[in-house]
Amino acid sequence: MYFDTMLTRMTLWGELMGIYEVLKTYFGYDNFKKGQEKLVSAILAGRDVLGIMPTAGGKSLCYQLPATILSGVTIVISPLISLMKDQVDSLDEMGLSGTFINSTLGYDEFVKRFSEIQNGKYKLIYVAPERLNTSLFLKLTKDIEISLVAIDEAHCISQWGHDFRPSYLEIPKFINFLDTRPTVAAFTATATREIVEEIKNLIGLKNPLEVITGFDRPNLFYQVAKPSNKFSYLLNYLKNNHVSDSGIIYCATRKTVESLAEKLQHYGISAVGYHGGMNPNIRQESQDDFMLDRVRIIVATNAFGMGIDKPDIRFVIHYNMPKNMEAYYQEAGRAGRDGEKSDCILMYSPADIVKQKIIIQSENLSPERETAMYQNLQYLVDYCHTDDCLRNKILIYFGEDAQQKSCNNCSNCLDQSERVDITVEAQKILSCIYRVNQSYGVNTVIQVLRGSKNKKVMEWGLDKTSTYGIMQDYSNNAIKEMIMTLISQGYIHMTADKFPVIKLTSMSREILKGKVKFYHKKDLLQKPETSKALDGFSLDGINDNLDKNLFERLRQLRHTIAQEKDLPPYIIFHDSSLKEMAAYMPRNQEEFFKIKGVGQKKYESYGGEFINLINEYIREEDLDVSEIRRQIANSTIVVGSSDRLQENTKTDRYEITYNCYLHGLSLQEIAQQRNLTKNTIINHLAKCESEGKTIDWSRFIDPEKEKKIIQVIDKVGAERLRPIKDELSDDISYEDIRLVICKHL
Repeated sequence: MYFDTMLTRMTLWGELMGIYEVLKTYFGYDNFKKGQEKLVSAILAGRDVLGIMPTAGGKSLCYQLPATILSGVTIVISPLISLMKDQVDSLDEMGLSGTFINSTLGYDEFVKRFSEIQNGKYKLIYVAPERLNTSLFLKLTKDIEISLVAIDEAHCISQWGHDFRPSYLEIPKFINFLDTRPTVAAFTATATREIVEEIKNLIGLKNPLEVITGFDRPNLFYQVAKPSNKFSYLLNYLKNNHVSDSGIIYCATRKTVESLAEKLQHYGISAVGYHGGMNPNIRQESQDDFMLDRVRIIVATNAFGMGIDKPDIRFVIHYNMPKNMEAYYQEAGRAGRDGEKSDCILMYSPADIVKQKIIIQSENLSPERETAMYQNLQYLVDYCHTDDCLRNKILIYFGEDAQQKSCNNCSNCLDQSERVDITVEAQKILSCIYRVNQSYGVNTVIQVLRGSKNKKVMEWGLDKTSTYGIMQDYSNNAIKEMIMTLISQGYIHMTADKFPVIKLTSMSREILKGKVKFYHKKDLLQKPETSKALDGFSLDGINDNLDKNLFERLRQLRHTIAQEKDLPPYIIFHDSSLKEMAAYMPRNQEEFFKIKGVGQKKYESYGGEFINLINEYIREEDLDVSEIRRQIANSTIVVGSSDRLQENTKTDRYEITYNCYLHGLSLQEIAQQRNLTKNTIINHLAKCESEGKTIDWSRFIDPEKEKKIIQVIDKVGAERLRPIKDELSDDISYEDIRLVICKHL
């Protein structure tokens, strides 16, 4: 430990008094935060340091304060040039002299600053890592005394971290070039133990003082949300929480940023977008508007945030999952830098996991790097499914021991929802994994448990296992929720690769032998007849004909209108009316009046909005409405004694389509034989797959087209087809896009 003896303390006493004087005079503080004093004192004593401190932990002070005392210049290496000016402006407000060197400077200003640096005008010089080893900057270092090199966001040097930047590998080259090696100080807020070691080794820190002040942010409330409709959930949150406070909403793609910001603005919420593809001037304007409180919310990709020191951000919402826990912790950590209570909400969706896996697969990583990426992603997935304290889950990831079982400040610790004993179900799942020789992934295990007639299940003989069909009364989603929770709690292990396999762990025996009970939230495990049947309708009948995506969008519109009018949603339209709209797709006034529950007054009040939404959806998805209605007409809907609608079809149209598929016909050949459109055939096959049948979508997809489509989906998202089509060449059809989405999402 530094300061091991009283003698050492006494010899530095005079120096420490000077430190406190500088702390008060320039920074306005009477006391240091945890870890700061040790780091500052070590730097002044000429010792390398590594500071691992949470966001708002005061990292910048640890090098800014020594810079005011040391005789020479401090070089601060910072990854984001857009934030350097803010840092320099902040120094100027404190009475400290600083400047920056990066690509935003014109030639004349560049020459002027070099001259000022040579003449000793500045104590701190912020430099982008790309500029370090340029001939001009290296020449400048010969003319000045460099006492300290401070490296901000030091985790960027690690290829195993979440934010690797190749330019950071230039840093050790720069340090080794200097005639006299200065003290080197590295700082970061996010680093596992492995990354800490890599930072020390790659930078070449010499016997550094390591100060890890802890990763806990007690003022932050952590929550995982699993809404069926993300936008409705978000809108409800924004209208009922922190209604005048600043917040950040993170999205995975640029297109989602743009569409979400536009939607929020439409609903009267003060918001702007921010992503790396924007015009630099517009992007800077968005950042300035947010930082200066001209707008309340910034909707952004991960291009926004590193180094942002706005103290009063009251909430950070992840609309899509980030790629790993490190990214989540750093982005969520931008909330509550002032120490006040703030919310960190992660909105979970299985589609987000698929999207992140597509990104990993498209990056041409080494096998080791790819495995690490899958492992890191899986930890975040486990975080979303755990019933344990979310705060502890974060701390454990960064190698910190949890101090208590419950933090009483996360959604899990405060959750009062009913839990049910599913020990028997868990035993069935674990037994099934064992019976199939621990050789398959989640979906195959689910198919076996549900008794699927999937071709591969039958070919592999999995229908002969004793666990075949023993959970057929549960939906796919319910069983998947159980499996993912078992994984998060260590009872099942999922291999980290492109096609993960699930295996039992040593803990599995505890459940299999009945030594422990396994509980789960009841609302996430509803059986189909209680969770998916709406307004008395079964999953068959009308629900087979309705377009579920359109139905959700209609419900979203209804929810918004109901909130604006402060009315219950069913007063606007019952679910049964929305279902008919989602099945029949009325495109004008005459057709809209045919929908049950639509009278003259309701049409005048709401008809225009609902018709516009339906027509927009038809255009986006390139739907053949006439064909859809023909299919509905071929089904006879009768009312049974229980007054529940049931479908009475002479033949299963989906089974007929699937039989054509099994005979090896092409998509076009199936469409011709069935006298249906290719879009309808894709819908049929997707329905078959959802019921457990195997569909090899690759049969219908051109690999080159698939690659191009995936690249565009990564850029604009998969929420709507038209934005994807607009980015692609004319030879790629809507059918091609839908096939790729069916395969990957």
